[in-house]
Amino acid sequence: MTTPEGADAQRDFGDLDAALVRALQSDGRASILDLARMLGISRDLASQRVRRLIDEEGVKVVAAVDPGFAGHEVLVHAMLDVEGAAASIAHRIADYSDAVLVSLVSGMRPIVVEFRHGDLGELDEMLAAVRAIPGVRSIRLTTYVEVLKGFFVSNARKDVSPDPIDIAIIAMLQRDGRTSFKTLSEEVHLSPSSVRERVAKLLDAGVIRISAIRPGGISRSRFSIGLGISARGDLDAIRELILATPAIDFAARTHGSFDFIATVHGHVSGEVLAAVESLRSLAEVASLDSWTHLDLVKEGYARSVGQELQL
Repeated sequence: MTTPEGADAQRDFGDLDAALVRALQSDGRASILDLARMLGISRDLASQRVRRLIDEEGVKVVAAVDPGFAGHEVLVHAMLDVEGAAASIAHRIADYSDAVLVSLVSGMRPIVVEFRHGDLGELDEMLAAVRAIPGVRSIRLTTYVEVLKGFFVSNARKDVSPDPIDIAIIAMLQRDGRTSFKTLSEEVHLSPSSVRERVAKLLDAGVIRISAIRPGGISRSRFSIGLGISARGDLDAIRELILATPAIDFAARTHGSFDFIATVHGHVSGEVLAAVESLRSLAEVASLDSWTHLDLVKEGYARSVGQELQL
């Protein structure tokens, strides 16, 4: 007879870990007990795998401020063509606070950057600064029109003005989105129930999202690639497939070089290939460019809250 522990031991941990990450992307503060019940595993196994994902696989559970609340209405994706080695240029760009993601990738344009700005004037200044960096040949720019998947953009916004206590709570959740209400309450000198209400209000209003994010490069058990999708005709079929594909954990409808930008994750190359092939099979997909993330230089979606919210 197979015991529950034996059944746990026989489970494919790659599939289990992927399911845990998806659950934490949906609700970064889900309890270990809720995760265990959701996935039909023991509480001990859920705890062990979550701890391994965080300690060994680089998964982080953090709060991120919605760009709209932070005054960042211009979100862009840039691909840089450079002369010579790219790493030093990527690290120089990572020093800019408005560069929220910088990654070294495969292909003819070896640096991918995501910028967030308050207006087009700020974007113009940033692009001029990047073009002035020695070794930068050209920048291919794509503007996000609508984020379809992505933990840092909320599904809805309400008119809420966070106060200094809210800001302090957000700052702690940006470091660790699973910080207990007891710990949060001790830091802001309120009761745990009051802190719980404040966090619920911030989440409900769309000021923050608390979610799991995975490191962007290749690890021992995970592949990560970016996709640039050009469409023909109606966009709805592409949009629906993106939303229905679990391996795609970030996607945006865009203007510029592509009609959609997406990121695909998988524990094996076949998982990533299946997602790419399903997109290629759509008649509405005219062409599909791809690049592999090799080294995530910076991922700063959960930046210092003092920079994000203007009080």
